[in-house]
Amino acid sequence: MTASHLDFYTRYGISPVRQDISDLRRHFERREALYRHLGLLPGFFPQRTVLEVGPGGGYNSIYTASLAPSRYVLVEGNPTGVVEIRQLFAGFPELASRIEIVHSSLEEYRPDTRFDFVFCEGLLSGVQNPEEILAALAAATAPGGVLVVTAVDHLSHFPETIRRAFAQRAIDPEEGLEQKVAKILPMMLPHLATLWGMSRRQDDWVIDNLLHPGSIIPLINFPGIAECLRPNLEFYAASPHFATDWRWYKAVVGEDRRYSDAAVETWWANAHSLLDYRTVLPPRDAEENRRLYALCTEARRALELFEAAREEGHFDRFLAGLEHIVAETSRFSPAIAEALREAATLLGAARLDPAKVASASKFGPLFGRGQQYFSFAALG
Repeated sequence: MTASHLDFYTRYGISPVRQDISDLRRHFERREALYRHLGLLPGFFPQRTVLEVGPGGGYNSIYTASLAPSRYVLVEGNPTGVVEIRQLFAGFPELASRIEIVHSSLEEYRPDTRFDFVFCEGLLSGVQNPEEILAALAAATAPGGVLVVTAVDHLSHFPETIRRAFAQRAIDPEEGLEQKVAKILPMMLPHLATLWGMSRRQDDWVIDNLLHPGSIIPLINFPGIAECLRPNLEFYAASPHFATDWRWYKAVVGEDRRYSDAAVETWWANAHSLLDYRTVLPPRDAEENRRLYALCTEARRALELFEAAREEGHFDRFLAGLEHIVAETSRFSPAIAEALREAATLLGAARLDPAKVASASKFGPLFGRGQQYFSFAALG
């Protein structure tokens, strides 16, 4: 947990990452599916060491602990998160005996060894220093080990950026957190109801995505992460499982061992599919997707400036940027363009109508692929 997260969470005494794990088998199946995407099978963990940075309330850690690693260290800087980890694991005494809880930010944590597996989930989005965080995580990964990190980027999060614009129009910045959530949640519940399989609490989702100030700052994407981690860690796998590598294995030697390069190339050719989790679109020219990414970045920046200054000119620039994105998306997906156009119309109205936002038939079900997971192998 880093300072920008800690400031917000500590101020309100929250850890807004709670999940419904009442059906533990289903929860474990979800985590197993994720780990399989990342190239990690259950048999890999016994007698191996694991470090998890920023586990929140420990909901996902329950599954990792069940895989019986020889040592499992949870580093959590949020005091509320530490309390929730202890409360959660109290219901699983056997698993509780397998974990070590360290109350510390990553910047202040000094590991006494390197670990076979290092997990950092949901942390890179919302920090001002992702390069420093990645360097610390890489340093904690043993040679031959695996580092797992996540990214939320300007494309995958753009539908949520639009929802943030709705939320910011609906609230008074001077209101308390509970008042803000009470205004935003009714608008978002019909949208969230379209997400089959969502296990996170809706109010926590609103706080973390639409109100948390760290959720609107510039984000690092997969190509940026890969660049930070080279040359000591190379891409291994991902969820969504987007990467393909058709090279003959006998040719993957010397300078051609750069697995991350092939993955980054594939990512850019398919980045437009991050806009709508329901759709896998044909690849397109990487430069076109870089242009689309830049448009989303510019619009996001305008909304960030609006939140900071509450000047209408910034919001107007956000709306203008959204219109450019509508035009660009119409080139590869009329359905996504129509959904974005509906949102633009609602945001451009003289007065926001929360009921119309809630019932938006085209934009309501549009969610990006949000948080992506990447595993990197540490070179021996």
